[in-house]
Amino acid sequence: MAYHYNNTILSNVYNYYQTDLSVRSSSRYDAHNRSDLKKVYKSIVNMSKDSPVFLLKDVKAVEEYTIHMKESAIRFRNSIASLGGLDESTMFEQRTVYSSDPDVIEAEGINVSEDESFSMTVEALATSQETIGSFLPEMELSLPPGSYSFDVSTNSNYELQFNIGENDTNRSIQDRLARLINLGLNASLISNQSGKAALAIRSSTTGTTTDGQQPFSITDENTSQQKGIIDYLGIRDTSSLAQNARYTVNNEAFESPSNHLLLDGKYSIRLKGVGGTEDSPVIVGVKPDYESLKDNIISLAGSYNNFLQAASKYLDQHPRTNLLVGTLKEMSAGYAPIFSNAGITQDGSGTLSVNEDQLSVALGSSKAEETLDSLKNFTQATLRKATQIQLNPMDYVDKRIVAYRNPHISHYANPYVTSAYSGMLFNGYM
Repeated sequence: MAYHYNNTILSNVYNYYQTDLSVRSSSRYDAHNRSDLKKVYKSIVNMSKDSPVFLLKDVKAVEEYTIHMKESAIRFRNSIASLGGLDESTMFEQRTVYSSDPDVIEAEGINVSEDESFSMTVEALATSQETIGSFLPEMELSLPPGSYSFDVSTNSNYELQFNIGENDTNRSIQDRLARLINLGLNASLISNQSGKAALAIRSSTTGTTTDGQQPFSITDENTSQQKGIIDYLGIRDTSSLAQNARYTVNNEAFESPSNHLLLDGKYSIRLKGVGGTEDSPVIVGVKPDYESLKDNIISLAGSYNNFLQAASKYLDQHPRTNLLVGTLKEMSAGYAPIFSNAGITQDGSGTLSVNEDQLSVALGSSKAEETLDSLKNFTQATLRKATQIQLNPMDYVDKRIVAYRNPHISHYANPYVTSAYSGMLFNGYM
């Protein structure tokens, strides 16, 4: 009971400060799998083995400070994670797929990471089958009343039956059939300048069937009711045949029933027009996404500034925080020469500012890789410091050391140190 009561108190203390004094937004990067949690736990246990025994003064102020520092470190880590920075190999690696002629080929990428390109030409677009019926006067009718039917063949075969009454007109019959025919087909009415209307029937897909046939046919040779309706409406013959798209990739010819292609599982291609020749093909390739890179670098500077400012506001109450602030300043100062060429400068407080125009020029220059490598190294260094604070925010608390662990012998982990401060593991938090 005493253990449960003590944990409840600690949980309430954390939730009080976390809710009232620290804005904690939900992030998908707060979720952890089992292996992540085991790594966090092992790190905390290893730290506690050699941690000295200490006493604290003004425990309530320490509670506020440690929770705020931990929360600031987590927010910084989540911000870096959103840029792909937890894995150095993927940070600032945004790529975009381009087409040298977007009016002919529109291209997008799916998890592309390497610069590559290929050539394409488009000889024909995939089209739908279309049947345009005869234009008939809307208020007239030249068919005798009775029961009529006809067959529609698509992926399946249907017989459509309907009755014509004394009061029906061409328009009422066309309206009714437009509703009936919408079985895997798109049927509608179109009008001409003379006020006459016709049925327009289109296949809902482009291209021919797998055996090279047209997507649909309309007949009445074997129907069960009266014939003649399809010839009267003019919907027996096809007005426009469906065809497959014909295109080449690196001079190799292909056909597709659709204008939407997926090449190599990572290039989403939309054929929009006919174009490109063997001598002058359309080039589809991958290049750095400078706009996304610029936005991510600006976000990185903002996240770093927030982390630095969160620590700086405790300099008076907890002087040891000056060690953290000083370390962060030294990290950014070490990259100042390269950063300045990219429009990233540091003021006296250590805050970073970004000149967007100068950054754009730097990302498009021959030294872009050098700039990005420096940003990666800087980010990883600050991330390691944030992780250290996240695991044990007590590092920068003013405390009185009571006893040091003997460095010449192995020590067992102290579970009470872990539960009370190091890592601050509370239900519903991690």
